[in-house]
Amino acid sequence: MLTIDHLARGDRGHTRRSFLQVGTFALGGLTLAELLRQQTLADSAAPKPKSALLIHLSGGPSHLDMYDMKPDAPSEYCGEFSPIATNVPGMEICELMPLQAKIADKFAILRGAQIANLHTGNMFYSGFPWQENPRAFAPGEARRPAVGCVVSRLRPGAKDIPPYVSIENHHDWERAYYAGIEHEPVRVGSGGPREAIDNMGRHQSLTALRLVDRQCLLKDLETVRRDLEQQRTFAGMDGFRQKALDMVTTTRVREAFDLEKESAETRERYGQGPFRHGPHPGRSLLLARRLLEAGVSVVTVGIHNWDTHASNFTTLREQLPVLDKALFALLSDLSDRRLLDDVVIVMGGEFGRTPRIGDQTPDGRGHWPDAGFLWMAGGGLKTGQILGATDARGEAVVGSPIGMKSVLATVYKQLGIDPAITLLDHNGRPQYILDEREPIGPLL
Repeated sequence: MLTIDHLARGDRGHTRRSFLQVGTFALGGLTLAELLRQQTLADSAAPKPKSALLIHLSGGPSHLDMYDMKPDAPSEYCGEFSPIATNVPGMEICELMPLQAKIADKFAILRGAQIANLHTGNMFYSGFPWQENPRAFAPGEARRPAVGCVVSRLRPGAKDIPPYVSIENHHDWERAYYAGIEHEPVRVGSGGPREAIDNMGRHQSLTALRLVDRQCLLKDLETVRRDLEQQRTFAGMDGFRQKALDMVTTTRVREAFDLEKESAETRERYGQGPFRHGPHPGRSLLLARRLLEAGVSVVTVGIHNWDTHASNFTTLREQLPVLDKALFALLSDLSDRRLLDDVVIVMGGEFGRTPRIGDQTPDGRGHWPDAGFLWMAGGGLKTGQILGATDARGEAVVGSPIGMKSVLATVYKQLGIDPAITLLDHNGRPQYILDEREPIGPLL
């Protein structure tokens, strides 16, 4: 008789009748078919791997005019905006963000954050400082891969879905370094050379992937697909280019990038009109949601023009309502689709802005690396709370500052990745994913 042990060992020489007999005999009251069915159900019930969305407000957003307001400070500090109450008792945010005030229970505010000293997103994306400047490194120290590159390396996903997509980020802040070039992000946007999947070995016939132009996007992808089918030139491609070719020839990816698949009502919820300060945040976040839903592990979004040395309040009057609408739509949309607990979201910039008003213009604010904010949501985190604090004028951190490494340690934990894992750098030396690996306890 064929036993379960035989099956486990993969014994050969048994007849088809033997296998059929196994299916008819009970094992503890279960047939083999029932056992396999139970295994399938158990596999389907396994927790879905979480994903991450990092939103970088490039330039340094003003903590004092957004999430860490000081209405009792002197007028030369508190600014022109007033705080409003949220649906979380004791939590107040800027009056220009009323939609977020309705869903404050869905996010956490991290005050007293210290992220970077320079205009760079390297710390935000990797947990390590400016990486393109050799002066920032001790002799022989390696540049560090961005979080998305690490996730791509350690948690590879489906062949036809990119594990890491960067939207509207036009800097070299997200690099793989020793994690391997095949783990660089797919970079997409609506301007400049990064408009296409440049770093993945763009085919000569692919001119641009214009996310703001559906017809151009679909036409370019179809052109590449036809050329590849005709030329059959897959042999000899490196892993990175092969991944790109797999992606552009699959319907699944093309549909994820096609925002016209969304209803007009949904697109309006995010905000789709012209945006004077660059690509529309709503469009970028809607695309991010579609990519995460399609199975991308890490998506990053760059939202620009937060460097308000001049006309701080005029700029924020234009930008904050747009950001507010986009974030409200994103969190509401993810919640409605029962995806919010599956996506850990981090938003922040390089630093805060100078508490005392007056920089290049009387209403401007300069750089202030001593204090800033971070904003987190989703991923099963404990939201609806404020962590950390600054003093009465927003100039200094009260207690211990919140660093980006702690934030990314929290992200890695939610993604199921141990930040104590090491990767070999280009010199063969093991490098920890993070050298400070304690997550933020109150969020967990």
